[in-house]
Order: sequence, then C-alpha cells, then structure tokens
Amino acid sequence: MARKRGNEMKTTSMILGIIAAAGMAATAQAQEAAQTATEEMRNGQMVGDWVVVCEAVTISQNQCRMVQEQSLRETGEMIARFIAVPVSDGAILLAQVPMGVYLPGGAVYRFSGKDEIEQRNMIWQRCADTVCEAAAPLSEEELALFAESEALLFGFRETSDGDPVVLSVGIEGFAEAIEKLRP
Repeated sequence: MARKRGNEMKTTSMILGIIAAAGMAATAQAQEAAQTATEEMRNGQMVGDWVVVCEAVTISQNQCRMVQEQSLRETGEMIARFIAVPVSDGAILLAQVPMGVYLPGGAVYRFSGKDEIEQRNMIWQRCADTVCEAAAPLSEEELALFAESEALLFGFRETSDGDPVVLSVGIEGFAEAIEKLRP
C-alpha cells in the first residue's frame, strides 16, 4: 500500500510538474510576443516626422499614438500639432492649432502632389486651454492613400479675411506605423 501511494504521489508530482512547465512556457511565449510588439513600435520611436507616444492604461496594457508638432524656429511657438490615434478600423487624425483661429474658415487637408484627389474637411471639435482641435476619421481606404503619399497639406484660417495658413505634414511611414500600433 505504501508503495502504491508512493507511485501515486510520483505520478501526481509529475503531472503537476508538466502543468507548471506548460504554464511557464505559455507565459514566456506571451511575454516574448508582447516584447516583440513593443520592439516593433516603442515610446519615443521616430517614424518619419512623427514620434510614437505611449502611455500605460493598465498594468499590462499600453496605448500608443503618433504625434508631430510644428513650431516656429525663432521662438519655439507651436504652429500646429498633429495626433494620430489608431482604432480597430483605421485611425483618428487630430489637428491642434493655437487658440484664436477663425473656426468658420474650417480645417482641411489634401495629399501633396495629388491635385486630382479632393481635399478632406476636418471638423472642429473643441477649443480648450491654448488650442483648438479639429478631427477626421481615417478609414482603411484613406490610410491606403496615406501609404501612397509623402506629405499632406493642412490648412486653416487665423482670421476671417486673412490668407489661409498651409502646412506641409510629412506622412512617410504613417500608415504602416498606424497598423502596428492598432489595438
């Protein structure tokens, strides 16, 4: 009887050992996969003129976006900040400009060098603190156009009777990076 109990304990120990080893292997594989994804796109990584910015939203999950800021050389004053937030079916493009812009003048973008493609309207969302923010959803089809282009031309008006401000926004590598950052 003692021998039978000893064999049962050995068998139980062996089974528990196999289960523990399998659990550790699965954990190691999950960590490696997470590490590989992190290595592909990491906080502070440059993608063309964009920088990847990541924040922890939970202990085990980061949320990343891409940011490009344009400012005056002499003063460092922001002219515009562009933020691309990946979503499951595309991305959301935000454009932030200094407070005081002429909102009825709208905010638009078009693909540089592709005059045959119609300009896109962005919708003013809000003005808070020191910026006003416009947004546009980017579908899969729109991201395909981003992948084929090197730059956007973004425009807005500072005053009702003023000339539009038009900025060139580099988008090289943009669509590929958005794909890698998707949740």
